[in-house]
Amino acid sequence: MNKEIFRHAKDWIITNQKNDGAICWDEKGKFDAWDHSECLLALAIFEEWDHFDKGLEYVFNNINSEGLIISETIKDKVTKDYYEPHHAAYIFLPLVQKYMIDGDASYIQKYQEKLKLIFEGMMKFRDTDGLFFWALDTKGFADNSLITASCSLELSRRAYSFLCKNVLQEEDQEDTNFFNLETFHSSRFNRDGIDRARFSMDSYYPYLIDCGDVDNIDQLLNKFYVEGLGIKCVEEEPWVTIAESSECCIALHKAGKTAEAKKIFNDVMQHMNKDGIFPTGYQYKLDINWPDEHSTWTNAAAIIAADCLYDLTQKDKALLL
Repeated sequence: MNKEIFRHAKDWIITNQKNDGAICWDEKGKFDAWDHSECLLALAIFEEWDHFDKGLEYVFNNINSEGLIISETIKDKVTKDYYEPHHAAYIFLPLVQKYMIDGDASYIQKYQEKLKLIFEGMMKFRDTDGLFFWALDTKGFADNSLITASCSLELSRRAYSFLCKNVLQEEDQEDTNFFNLETFHSSRFNRDGIDRARFSMDSYYPYLIDCGDVDNIDQLLNKFYVEGLGIKCVEEEPWVTIAESSECCIALHKAGKTAEAKKIFNDVMQHMNKDGIFPTGYQYKLDINWPDEHSTWTNAAAIIAADCLYDLTQKDKALLL
């Protein structure tokens, strides 16, 4: 497998980058910084540095004085007027990926103060139990924690730690894992009584940060894997999603289940359309792609998974830290 297979998927990401650098979900103009940074990871894999630079500058130009960024906009209008700690902080990962590919420390060093501000902003969401509030608005912190978002924060911590040690010549402020195998059993993650075990992201994301029980992987796959199609988003819904399938492949690979990961990624590849672009998801009872979109972050997730599984860049991987 090589990068050329994914060139059109990468080009779709670039097509949906605005002049100010923001990479939207698609042509409808929805934007959030977490998915934007996922797209920057994919652009780094392709060494699309001009578009990468624009996307990076967008994040730095739109964080507030606390190092946070608005949760969501659509066509530049705020649609979710609050802050989530993992959104701005995910920018650390594409920066690490860039450094792993080109070794340009000076590029990252010029943003040192911005990076420190974002990290400190992220850490303000941490509570006395070591968990993270999932959001902040004008009323204060939301009294819930999210599994997927928390795992993303740990990935950001690792990336920032890597930058401190290898690029910024700065003392690492947080060099131990935020979480452990027991963390995600906390009732704090049962949002409003909703059982998070129904959601594939909340089931496989802990494996991305080495906090998943390897003995439970078969159970995870039995619950969410649909033979020949990929990973369901929600246990009871007949809907596989390409981003969840791709990320689950990375999680399986990190957990030492590379053969299983490659099998599922082969299923992912079957969803690529004739233009070389992936849909967001496939509803297999109705035999339709649903929703009717080809989200940029979905295409980015497929590119990142391919690099993790098949070493497209022949460089280290930020997501495998």
